[in-house]
Amino acid sequence: MNRILLTVLVVVLSFLLGVAALSLWNSHREEQRVHEEATILLERVRNVMKLVTVEGDVSEIFHATSSRTVTLYLPLPSQFSFDKKATVEVRGTVLVGYDLEQLDISLDPDRRVMTIRNLPEPEILAIDHEMIYRNLDESWFNTFSAEDYSRLNRRAKERLHDAALESELMARAREQGNAVIDGIGYLAGSAGYELVVEGSDLPAPVVRD
Repeated sequence: MNRILLTVLVVVLSFLLGVAALSLWNSHREEQRVHEEATILLERVRNVMKLVTVEGDVSEIFHATSSRTVTLYLPLPSQFSFDKKATVEVRGTVLVGYDLEQLDISLDPDRRVMTIRNLPEPEILAIDHEMIYRNLDESWFNTFSAEDYSRLNRRAKERLHDAALESELMARAREQGNAVIDGIGYLAGSAGYELVVEGSDLPAPVVRD
């Protein structure tokens, strides 16, 4: 009888210890949960009139180095330079086209003339990019901060912008823009209108009777 009672006590005690361990483990898991909170702010909504004519993918690897001079007393004051270096690969999609906000199109039914004014030049409308940090090398007295990462991000976007300006994207965007004007001229000519583009050397389409 004593043996049976002892066995029952051992089983009950093991069960209680298991429940306590499980509760402690669940409590530890709850403490380790990552809490994320996002706040979306919609500051302004505006209408835009932009025509994207060319899209290009650009990628580049660039290196950035920043030095910091620190004075240490050993026991005499001595200056030491500590560097931090970053190797970043940036990939992006560049959208090139026309901002048509100032474009003005008017019709003269009596003269059968369609006039386009303020035809803009092609420009970079948007850059969608991502960064891949290939290497980050920092020193004890010169570490990377949140401001450093923001600066690298701005610099990466600037490099994509400069690379796009030096590429053939602008010329191709202008060709596509001219093709759009030619299409408008064809439609205007089909309706018996003459297309006039002020400030442009584009030839006027033939008016169809």
